[in-house]
Amino acid sequence: MVDRDVVLRKSEAIEHHTSRLRDKMPVQAAALEANESLLNDVCFDLLQAVQACIDLAVHACTHEALGVPSSPSTAFALLANHGVIEAPLADRLSRAAGLRNIIVHRYTDLAASKLADAINAGLTDLDDFAAALRARAGTRHAQ
Repeated sequence: MVDRDVVLRKSEAIEHHTSRLRDKMPVQAAALEANESLLNDVCFDLLQAVQACIDLAVHACTHEALGVPSSPSTAFALLANHGVIEAPLADRLSRAAGLRNIIVHRYTDLAASKLADAINAGLTDLDDFAAALRARAGTRHAQ
């Protein structure tokens, strides 16, 4: 069984950072390219929200004895394989984790258009994941 306090803390972090990103929507690639402060802000909030999802996924996998994931993608896949989340959501969260890696490690250029698209289209996935884990833990909405 997942730890309710961990689920609540992580889901609150996800919702906090997705809310901050929604305040900036719609995010335009040109605005990100022209404004380094805006770029840094959205990268930070996206990074924090996705990292909280990864932390929550790994926590759920290990505490529910689903297996020890070797990567974020594996964690999301394990959750999908055990019916905690739907497989398409797991795939989208895996792609979000990949974008998180690009933000953190900068081993490839971060395309402003890709970042804008991810924020404009993907925040619901992060919130849906938090809601699914809250429901599994029997906790209410954080807000």
